[in-house]
Amino acid sequence: MATPALSTVRSDLPIYKSGNLSLKKLAKFIGVKDIQLSKIAGVKTEQDIASSETQEKLNPLISALEMLWELTDGSQDKIKAWLKEPLVEWRGISPLDRLLVNDIDAVVQIVECIYYGESADY
Repeated sequence: MATPALSTVRSDLPIYKSGNLSLKKLAKFIGVKDIQLSKIAGVKTEQDIASSETQEKLNPLISALEMLWELTDGSQDKIKAWLKEPLVEWRGISPLDRLLVNDIDAVVQIVECIYYGESADY
């Protein structure tokens, strides 16, 4: 399967502006402030449109959000609620908490387990 070009919109997630990843829209979508988004993957949020380097860092998160988008039938509210929900697997830490300490991989892993049906808890 070919990897999409970085400037190509990969889904109908409302995080793009004119086909480019908007950091402001991404922050709003996951329910964080711009300054908090900068903690996720160590990205720079001074400009709204993500650079190729920034988008590359955020691609795993975007893929996880696309899976959640599909699982929730496009409900941003359900995604935000799930991101804030304390998880038993993480001793009460939420996915958003993990993101804010730059642990995208853990969030991606649990979303993939849910998406592919590998977790009995969801």
